[in-house]
Amino acid sequence: MYSGILVLDKPTGISSGEYIRKLKNFLTTEKVGHAGTLDPLATGLLIACLGQMTRFSDYLADLSKSYEVEILLGSQTNTGDIDGEEIKKTNFIPSENDIKKVIKNFIGEINQIPPIYSALKYKGKPFYKYAREGIDIKIEPRKILIHQINFISFYENILKLEITCGKGAYIRVLAEDISKKAGSLGTVVNLRRIKSAGFGIDNSIIIDELNHDNFKEKIITPGDALQRLDDIQCRPEIIEKITKGQKVEMKLTSEDKFLRLFDKKKNFVGIIENCDGFIKPKRLLTID
Repeated sequence: MYSGILVLDKPTGISSGEYIRKLKNFLTTEKVGHAGTLDPLATGLLIACLGQMTRFSDYLADLSKSYEVEILLGSQTNTGDIDGEEIKKTNFIPSENDIKKVIKNFIGEINQIPPIYSALKYKGKPFYKYAREGIDIKIEPRKILIHQINFISFYENILKLEITCGKGAYIRVLAEDISKKAGSLGTVVNLRRIKSAGFGIDNSIIIDELNHDNFKEKIITPGDALQRLDDIQCRPEIIEKITKGQKVEMKLTSEDKFLRLFDKKKNFVGIIENCDGFIKPKRLLTID
């Protein structure tokens, strides 16, 4: 049975769920999921989680991601991207210098109102279903973190940026908000995720490249998949206590809240929580 991740390069025109379901051709009873959804329009890095790694997918999804986005200025659609219907238009196009000044306002912790065309849920029902039914719902703003915005180019009303952000940020909304702050309108025409959870697009694969001979060698093991978390190795007696659900007194040098736990043979055991002088199990591999 396989457990680990595959770092995939998702093509445009297909949902994240549909794309990873193609992996079922190589699996038997393994569960399959993903860490961080990409819209059908978007391309790029999609982390597929196999087997027991599906239990750790949220730890990957919580880590920072980087995108390259192309924004058409002067137009706005109902979905925030080129797949939607144009609802507003303007002839005003800001200068490159004005755009560079505006970008600075969006770095750090900011409020963002999630888009109505999203998979977030209200009363158990995805936002996009309300949108398709023409039902208005109140969407509250959320705090998100934008680590960095790099200006790449601005040509023929197409603004290209590289954005590094934390969990929960919607690049479509950010594109609209940047455009609005600059006095114009904007809609995403291309979106590509280039980094996620410490993995880069250069090391990704496409599912069509996989076959039954190379599938296993492409899988990154759970311990390595969570590489952005600090790690700790423990003696057998400590491992035994942790696997029994007990907490252990231990002062760690790492200030991270969650760490990878390995035994002395460097076998990955799971994730532990750092609790001010104690460690305790958070999420462990199950033993078959």
